[in-house]
Amino acid sequence: MYNHLGNVKQCKTLIKHGLIKVNGLVETDAKRKITEDDCIEYQNRILNSQPFTYIMLNKTQGYICANKDEKEKCVIDLIEEKDCFCLGRLDRDTTGLLLLTNDKSLKKLLLPQNHVDKVYLVEAKRRLSKKDKEIFARGIVIDENIQCLPAKMDIIDDYWCYVTIQEGKYHQIKKMFLSLNNEVVSLKRISFDQIQLDSSLKEGNYRFLTKEERNKLIKKAAQC
Repeated sequence: MYNHLGNVKQCKTLIKHGLIKVNGLVETDAKRKITEDDCIEYQNRILNSQPFTYIMLNKTQGYICANKDEKEKCVIDLIEEKDCFCLGRLDRDTTGLLLLTNDKSLKKLLLPQNHVDKVYLVEAKRRLSKKDKEIFARGIVIDENIQCLPAKMDIIDDYWCYVTIQEGKYHQIKKMFLSLNNEVVSLKRISFDQIQLDSSLKEGNYRFLTKEERNKLIKKAAQC
């Protein structure tokens, strides 16, 4: 409610003077928890009860996950809402699912100890093997001495696979394949936790998360 009417002090003043209605009744409790289904009114104007923005972007190549850069194109330029941040980052040449929000409570989903699955579709330069899958499952070492958490590789064919990780080290998947004496040709994120990339969403386009998708993220963050 505060985002739409002003700061906390201003909102409490409006409530104190009986100027706010919730579901048709004058609200007197400034600490009341508001849900998406509640109808909030101020001076006969209906306010949005959802204070935060949640966006799914199908990231295209050539953009970095930042809000501002003097030289590079930023993903924030692809959306109208400029107060959002990236919930996890993708490399400039990595495509696929990128979530953007202004809900800071979701940042905890990025911590590896909270075990949030991130699934990528990977095209490799050299042939994949069952041994690669086993090495990933044990936890591969990158940069000579950095131990990764166990990861899951699901081989599709000789050169394509799905990789599931629960952390997000710098260029991690590319480095994991380098440790296999292989290289990543293309990389696309297709899911973050229970949120799947919308197959109808073209690269460079975005949409707002559905209520169900938002609730999945919020519930997961609350459990962390």
